[in-house]
Amino acid sequence: MAVSKNKDRYTVDESFDCTPVLVQGIFQSANRGYTKKQSRLSNELTEKDAAISQAWNVRVAAIAACPWEIVRGSSEHNDFIEKSLKNIQPTFDSGLVSFNKLLQFLQSAVMQGFSANTIEWGPGDSSIDGFKTFDQSLFSFNNSDLPYFVGKVAGLVDDGRGHRDQKRINLTSPRWMYHTATNSRGTEPLRSGLVRPLGYLYAFRRHVQIEYLRGLEKYGLPMPAVSVDSGMYDDENAAKKAVNEMMSSWTYDGYSIVDKDKMEITFPSAGANFDAETFKSFLEFAEKQIFRLILGQDSTSSADNSNRSTAQVHNLVRADMLASDANAVEATINNQIIKPLFEAAFGFSDSIPVFRFRLKGVSEIQEMATVVKTLDEGGWEVSQEVLSERLGFPVTKKESQDVND
Repeated sequence: MAVSKNKDRYTVDESFDCTPVLVQGIFQSANRGYTKKQSRLSNELTEKDAAISQAWNVRVAAIAACPWEIVRGSSEHNDFIEKSLKNIQPTFDSGLVSFNKLLQFLQSAVMQGFSANTIEWGPGDSSIDGFKTFDQSLFSFNNSDLPYFVGKVAGLVDDGRGHRDQKRINLTSPRWMYHTATNSRGTEPLRSGLVRPLGYLYAFRRHVQIEYLRGLEKYGLPMPAVSVDSGMYDDENAAKKAVNEMMSSWTYDGYSIVDKDKMEITFPSAGANFDAETFKSFLEFAEKQIFRLILGQDSTSSADNSNRSTAQVHNLVRADMLASDANAVEATINNQIIKPLFEAAFGFSDSIPVFRFRLKGVSEIQEMATVVKTLDEGGWEVSQEVLSERLGFPVTKKESQDVND
């Protein structure tokens, strides 16, 4: 019986010996519509650079761990949509993921420019069994403004030059979901991902790190040396053996014994032309740029983000970036999941329920409550609908009670 085993699906490491010229070639390939190299580089950056990995995990968690709700429909319709999404629990061998896992994958569009998934519908298309995610490297934009899946079972299509020899699957609704980040440059999502600035930053940062470590090894670990008379330089000389034993007991990283009459060896010392602070300052600068690119701020570069509450994680991402991510994900879910799901179950309606993240933290709610109190004391009234929208949860007015009750 054959035994299955894990295997590395990458035959080429795109970021190996990464140089700016190599990065430029990867992006030029993506500009022509081929996503494979850029997609692999995106994944490898979060594996090989600790700062990129940490900041990126925070950016994903800020959305994936954010509480959400269904609003603007009737209570019956809202409850149906919420249960439909929360009850998606595919088995491990189905190849499908839950709605919460889908939220995490949608964030990959911020790094890579786009993401594509399929919705596995239940009987009658009135329920969802799960979602299937696809790595961006499986798609191509060659001769197309929209990505198409390069599938083994796809039919032959006309490539625009009279040839029908390209196998492709075009993304069609409602089975396929196509998501792009809000900073997408029109019909060029492959040029909008954070992988572009991060790729060059990683290449320069890696080069400096290598030289920095070489300098520390070369100049930071001086080599002890002993000059001996020619007569002691013979390997059979008992005095040289004694010197060998003495030096080996004093040192851990090696030493040298030279004939002072025939050679003179000068080893680099702490006074050599190696300024470690110059390298360190660039590496610190590059790390700050990484956090600014991904999180919008650099004050969290030394923070431990692994055990933070949802509200604390939100504070690590600049508010405008978090809102931008939320708006993009909300639009995709409302248009490509909730709309077809609702219409399959209830038919067409002008009041379709809406998916919405609850992004506001306690401090922001407290500030808004203070503003409302100030307006009330000044004789102004705030709309209940607007107040609920701003606060992120329904607000109802208390019924006045008789003091004699």
